Amino acid sequence: MQLKKWHSTEKEEVLEILKSSELGLDEKEVKLRQEKYGKNELPKGKTPSLLKIFIEQLLDPIVLLLVVAMIFSILIKENTDAIAIAFIILVDLILGTFQEWKANKNVEALKKLIEIRTKIIRSGKEIEVYSSDIVPGDIVLLSSGDKISADLRLIEVNNLTIDESVLTGESTSVSKISSAINKDVILAERKNMAYAGTSVLSGRGVGIVTATGLNTELGEKVNTTKDTKSPLTIRMEKFSKQITFLVVAIAIIITVVLYSKGTSGSEIFLSVIALSVSAMPEGLPLALTMALTIGSNRMSKNNVIVKKLNSVESLGSCTVIATDKTGTLTVNEQTAKKIVLPDNSIFDIEGTGYNDKGKIIPLENANIEDAKYISKLGVLNNEASLKKVKDGYEYFGDSIDIAFLALGQKSQINIDDIEITNRINYESENKYSAVFYKENGNNYCTVKGSLEKVLEFCTTMKVNNKNKKLDIEKIKKQHEDLASSGYRVIALASGKTKSEKPEHLTFEGLVAFI
Repeated sequence: MQLKKWHSTEKEEVLEILKSSELGLDEKEVKLRQEKYGKNELPKGKTPSLLKIFIEQLLDPIVLLLVVAMIFSILIKENTDAIAIAFIILVDLILGTFQEWKANKNVEALKKLIEIRTKIIRSGKEIEVYSSDIVPGDIVLLSSGDKISADLRLIEVNNLTIDESVLTGESTSVSKISSAINKDVILAERKNMAYAGTSVLSGRGVGIVTATGLNTELGEKVNTTKDTKSPLTIRMEKFSKQITFLVVAIAIIITVVLYSKGTSGSEIFLSVIALSVSAMPEGLPLALTMALTIGSNRMSKNNVIVKKLNSVESLGSCTVIATDKTGTLTVNEQTAKKIVLPDNSIFDIEGTGYNDKGKIIPLENANIEDAKYISKLGVLNNEASLKKVKDGYEYFGDSIDIAFLALGQKSQINIDDIEITNRINYESENKYSAVFYKENGNNYCTVKGSLEKVLEFCTTMKVNNKNKKLDIEKIKKQHEDLASSGYRVIALASGKTKSEKPEHLTFEGLVAFI
């Protein structure tokens, strides 16, 4: 399966190679393929028991040195030192074991949250199954908000856009096609493919499963990762060896010196052990564990699960991160940050991400009602969903649409009394979307999209709540200033209408996102 370049293969040939059809597989064939390819899931490592975690903590080199020091203390009858060292070892082991056990429990809880159900076609009928039961050759139905759980060759698309940042790191959505791409291209440019781990932002599509489990692009990435020792582990192992060699060297020297002076064997033995115990850094492991635990707890408050305490130090050792993948380093959530109107009114917007935290701040003499009207247009002309739930917000759809909904929540926009009569959905070729609606007995149209496209529908612009002659150069300058500051800029227009066409509209303003 993996040897085939699915993106450059015509969909009819894909169906033939996978011995499937648009009616899907029958149950008998599904069982055969499940036996051949296994479950559509990544291998799950066995969760270590509490005892195993404890033993792994005990086998840490520096801890083993302390155990040796404790035994030596008992031999020379330094019981107070032995008890102190035993206490340090015990506290260190308990803290480390508890931290790793808690992290493993959190990971298991997360795994249960991602049991995805997927709509597929089998024997000509649309059914819903767990994603783990999908096999190569299954026909999968995609719609807004769906999580994709296998690699697919798309055979039908309708305004389908997908967030592939989990694989490519690119924060912008990818518009998909169904036709074959007759050239060898990188993963990010295979626009007729959909990959496991990504999610549908908008539109609908149909795809045939080409790979499952470890054979997916995501599975290959997971399978090629290797466990490596953290910088702290490497340094501690080196330090333990140095301490051991030093103690042994000094013990030999003292033994030779005392023996040459005629000291008895028992006294030499006790002296060497006393020296060894005094050389051991009893407080070091506990100090390290406490420091790393504090760091781990601080990270957990920011939704970071730390499975190994030493990884906290590994992250702290990073001095340079080189990347060109915006979505990998940010929260990957668009946020409206500025509103600029044709009359030069400017509004700053507080907050970050898909939520209602923050407010719109008018600069100088700007009227807040104008900003609320722009927010209302963005909420009306929208295909996304943003809902408040117990632990935060649930959302799906195009990132800009979701950001407009978040802006609407900050503005406390309510559109329940507005009737939407028709809409023109956004398509990348058109570069705009439009909504026709009825309010207070009048018919209106609002358009949002790229500046060049929106200006095509406008004959006037709004200045101090009055329609004035359109000043294209002025608006383009505003757009250029925002874009040069790193913003993604969306233009909006609206107006009364008597037809189902966006025409003779008034340019309302620009919204800048980051």
